[in-house]
Amino acid sequence: MRRFVAAGTSDVGQVRQGNEDAYLVADSVVAVADGMGGHLAGEVASATALEPLRNLDGRIFPDPNTALTALRDAVVAANEAVSEMAENEPSYRGMGTTLTAALVEGRRLHVAHVGDSRAYLLRGGDLSQLTDDHTLVQHLIDEGQLTHEEAATHPQRSIITRAIGVSPDIDVDAMTLELHPDDQILLCSDGLTGVVSDEDIARTLLETDDIDQALTALVDQANAAGGPDNITAVVLRFEDPDVDVSEGPKTVAIRTFKGDEDDDWAGRLGTYGAFGSNRLQLASGDGDSDDVASFSGLVFKSLAILVGIAVIIGVLYGGGRFLLNQSYFVGLEDREVVIYQGIDAELGPLTLYRVAERTELTLDDIPSYYHLTLEEGLNAADINDARRRVRGIPLRDEAVDDGEVAEDDATDEDGADTGTP
Repeated sequence: MRRFVAAGTSDVGQVRQGNEDAYLVADSVVAVADGMGGHLAGEVASATALEPLRNLDGRIFPDPNTALTALRDAVVAANEAVSEMAENEPSYRGMGTTLTAALVEGRRLHVAHVGDSRAYLLRGGDLSQLTDDHTLVQHLIDEGQLTHEEAATHPQRSIITRAIGVSPDIDVDAMTLELHPDDQILLCSDGLTGVVSDEDIARTLLETDDIDQALTALVDQANAAGGPDNITAVVLRFEDPDVDVSEGPKTVAIRTFKGDEDDDWAGRLGTYGAFGSNRLQLASGDGDSDDVASFSGLVFKSLAILVGIAVIIGVLYGGGRFLLNQSYFVGLEDREVVIYQGIDAELGPLTLYRVAERTELTLDDIPSYYHLTLEEGLNAADINDARRRVRGIPLRDEAVDDGEVAEDDATDEDGADTGTP
């Protein structure tokens, strides 16, 4: 018999005067929101963001895609509600919130996420972070400019690049996974993950049978480490003895593709084969085996080059038109943000892309830390996804640091200049 149990908790911590976090634990929906903005605005933002999610509780969906879409739509509705409230009430201007939500649908778990609160999966003793932090330091990590160790103490680690309520449009990360018996899902604000290691979190969840006790232990650990922020966590445990887990986990994630910095256009089209490097060795004969082997190696290399060229020509001429029509990415033309159709690559004098749409954005509208991302290009599934990627580009007055606007020269909570990364 399938069964899941969930519980949540929130604590003000050791430093903050009020608690701007909020969480939701319902029959089929759980969520965590970390508000920001000060003067009670953060509390309003986080509480408001949870309301659209309550409407999903108990709903039955015809298929997984419909359920995932409904969850994403609820997060979009949360963004619209918080944005409208901030627009209409001057005292709420600049407020926002993170939002990480999960919807249980039978044996599936759908997750939607904006900000730097996190969702984790604990399976078989392994703790995996399901969500990506929408933060400046995570962007720098992805770009290879920071290590995880450096990010942990970076002066601008609290700057988030995506949040609910700071813009009329929002880009939502979402994913679906199949639950296995004894899986545990943790949703939490950075008040926990900022001071408690993943190893300690996993150990606590594994060693504590009672969910409420596990939550209390996690909060105690965060407070023992200084409790510099509000601490909020929700734990969901799944039990289903009828599930066959022999095939291993099945996950489908909607995520931003980030290619390697040194990849080339051929690598983006795929790897078609590899030739062995073993040299031909002669077992007998009077000839110079090294010369023969070298000649044979040269022949193999020549054949490899010819086959590679043939494959490339076949791909370019046979499938190039298809790739051009089906692929999109967001990039720059001079200083203007545009949507390209095709592949972000060049072959000699030939470009494998063209401008499909132009936008009103230029680099002057966008924080400098995001310029490199646009120069490298943002891949999109289709033209509509590309438009969503454009709407999700942070503007100079949208990146926030606990409710403050993040400029190129950001300031910390005390107003001191923290510099640029």
